Amino acid sequence: MSRKFSSLFFVLIMMLFSACSSGGNHQLEGKWILASKIVGRSPTSYWFKSNGTVIAPWEERKTAMKSSGKYKFIDKNHIKIFMKRGHYSNITFFFEIVKVDKDELILRGSIQDIKMRRVK
Repeated sequence: MSRKFSSLFFVLIMMLFSACSSGGNHQLEGKWILASKIVGRSPTSYWFKSNGTVIAPWEERKTAMKSSGKYKFIDKNHIKIFMKRGHYSNITFFFEIVKVDKDELILRGSIQDIKMRRVK
């Protein structure tokens, strides 16, 4: 009986953990465009896919370019983005998720907050 209880308890804890940790993932997924000015050069939009891929197209001097890489949650309020290709190749970024809902995303970087709105 004790063994069955321990196994059931473990399964319930794992289900609770996965439910809590994946909540932010679903809200972050989708296409976002900048809603505020950015210091320096930056992508004009971000596309967070459910498989952990991020695509960040941007324009500079009327030339369209694209960076792409992977993102993952460090905890429920922080993400790590590692860009593999494009202008930001082999650069890792860390952001605090200040706000994410169905319409707005605010990421806090080391220099400023990046405000975005969802593309519908």
